Amino acid sequence: MKHIPNILSATRIALCLPLLLVDAMTVPFWVLYVIAGITDMFDGFLARRWGMESRFGARLDSLADFVFVIAVGYKLFPWLKLPAALWMMIGLIAMVKIINAISSYVVNHRIEFLHTKANKLTGFLLFVGVITIGQSYFVPIAWVIACIALFAAIQEGHFIRSK
Repeated sequence: MKHIPNILSATRIALCLPLLLVDAMTVPFWVLYVIAGITDMFDGFLARRWGMESRFGARLDSLADFVFVIAVGYKLFPWLKLPAALWMMIGLIAMVKIINAISSYVVNHRIEFLHTKANKLTGFLLFVGVITIGQSYFVPIAWVIACIALFAAIQEGHFIRSK
């Protein structure tokens, strides 16, 4: 039982390979996407619920999140029709996250990605928001998610630097 949260995180990483092999926006893609997303929702929840949180588990979860985002981003990038200003906002968020990683290394001597409530909300909104790609309301939804993501990134940096 104690390994189930880490197995879920590892499963998310393993699901990225078939996710890369299927065509985006198809039923197999969305099935893999949803299964991987469910592993993300339950790994941390179960670890906390069962009192099995660990530094290794948190790092594995962050790695799994990163691999999943890169795989999904790679597959869906051709489908993203975003205005230039939104791409710049995404770039700003990425820069803040990189600065946070560098700051965490300087402050804590290791790279950390904090699982704040704002970061969890951002992750959930991204997970659900991706499903709206191609819809007329996708860009406004993307703007809302980007604003929340920027807030979450800035908040994470504040928490890292005030430890």
